Amino acid sequence: MNRRRTPFAVEVSEKRTNYETRLISESKYTTKLAKLINKYDELVETLNSTKANYTVFAPTDKAFEKLPEHAHEPSKEVLKAILSYHVVDGFYPAARVLVTHTAPTLLESTHLSSEPKPQRVAFKITLRGLTVNFYCRIIAVNIFGTNGVIHGLDSIIIPPPSVIKIVDLLPGEFSTLELALGKTGLLETLNTTDHAGGTLLAPSNFAFQKLGPKINAFLFSQYGLKYLKALLEYHVIPDNTLYSDAFYKAGSSEEDHGIPKGIYHVDLPTMLKDRSVAIDIFRYGGYISMKVNAFSRVTIQDGIAKDGVIQVVSDVIVPPKNIGGPGKEDVQYWDGEEMSVGELKERLEPFVAKGDL
Repeated sequence: MNRRRTPFAVEVSEKRTNYETRLISESKYTTKLAKLINKYDELVETLNSTKANYTVFAPTDKAFEKLPEHAHEPSKEVLKAILSYHVVDGFYPAARVLVTHTAPTLLESTHLSSEPKPQRVAFKITLRGLTVNFYCRIIAVNIFGTNGVIHGLDSIIIPPPSVIKIVDLLPGEFSTLELALGKTGLLETLNTTDHAGGTLLAPSNFAFQKLGPKINAFLFSQYGLKYLKALLEYHVIPDNTLYSDAFYKAGSSEEDHGIPKGIYHVDLPTMLKDRSVAIDIFRYGGYISMKVNAFSRVTIQDGIAKDGVIQVVSDVIVPPKNIGGPGKEDVQYWDGEEMSVGELKERLEPFVAKGDL
């Protein structure tokens, strides 16, 4: 019985004692990738080493054909960063990729924490199949070598842009959020201020619609902008980069903080003074769900960014209000019930400068 062979794997499926660089160079489907890798002795040495296992996500020659015909070749430094971003540290055959949400690559980043951390890639099952960072489709799997495994891609994985750039590139999802950030001055602040990673809890356009026309009209009025700014600050978690399955903590020198299976709870400080968000991660096998303040679901997890991560939330998150007496820390979280403009102002007024009221 003849088995249908996957393009890219046809030349190498039987060669299981080869190193990954040899597998790539001997395949007629990855000649362009092989030429690029061979320019970097350090990368060749890494992929030929038996001291560790690596997973290579290898763009086929057709993937390179998607590049503009007259595009300038990037510098050697940029090219090395791109190639390093295609190599995951560890052994990730297809079965493991299917149940993994993010994985660390060989590309080190100084923008994700106070210490250099590996930039991550995200795996998602979409209508197009299994993808890397939402847009690169995996078209061949499990080409095993002596020191790892190779999967074929239909596109090149580009190291991600900043959080704010991603928001700008997706107006269908974030046009209201971008408008709000721009009107309050936070767009420039987040785009120009040095920060050691961070997490943006990003409300979608639909999340803003759920607030209702009256609250939106108030927040985007000239008088309401100061309240809008406080509200948005509650969605920004500086210095702590929280993925669905990994956590780069502020000020920590540990290489990786995996999220344990089961239920994981963490309270993280936001840009809004003296206010934290409570995040619960429920992890069972390959299934992961996230909730913020026990109410707002993370509907799209792990938007990988250069300087952090985007977690898209189902609702705009309103800060809790104090319900205890003087000196007490008891707070009441908003759970999505209908809210009037007056109630919103009551929750946000403690964080608006008195001179602005």
